[in-house]
Amino acid sequence: MNSMALAYPGRRRIDPRGGIDVLASGGRALSLAGLLLLGGCSALSEEQCRAGDWYQLGYQDGQQGRTRQRLQEYTKACQEYRIQPDGLRWQEGYERGLEGYCQPQLAYSKGRAGQPYRGVCPDDASFRAEYQRGRAVYELHREVSRLEKALAQLHEEQDQLWHHYRHADDPRERAELRHRLRRLEWDEHELRHSLADARQEAAARD
Repeated sequence: MNSMALAYPGRRRIDPRGGIDVLASGGRALSLAGLLLLGGCSALSEEQCRAGDWYQLGYQDGQQGRTRQRLQEYTKACQEYRIQPDGLRWQEGYERGLEGYCQPQLAYSKGRAGQPYRGVCPDDASFRAEYQRGRAVYELHREVSRLEKALAQLHEEQDQLWHHYRHADDPRERAELRHRLRRLEWDEHELRHSLADARQEAAARD
């Protein structure tokens, strides 16, 4: 049986203008902003380019911390239909959306949740400091999860080796299995030590 490949880590150093109406009145199709929110992409159809509420779309992009390059993507998509997005309206909405996104008191929670930050806030240094503090905690919890998974996999391999050892008759095979089991015991010790360190640091920072 092939031994499972494991990585043995050391210690960790480690007034929007109204809400978005998803359904337009009178049973009409989904609004542009609603469609993009659901689809999560910047590619627009001709219908979407013509029906665009550029203020609302800019607000949505700002509120989600997207970059200004988003408008360039809309412009490129709508050029195919010879339609020019209203950049001024998009910019107005975008700035308003950033006001809600770029609140330092929310930066930590965004980092803690593992959300990306694209450097869009005017007071970048203040926001980034809190974001990175939360992101460090997020990474520590990811490390804890990774180590827990590695430990569970190691225990599974130990069980399999013990099963083979109990049923092996050949002395050389039994000696090899004992050697692998002793190696796994050492690996388990190292993993448990790293896991305890990661849990302790995560708890201290959280």
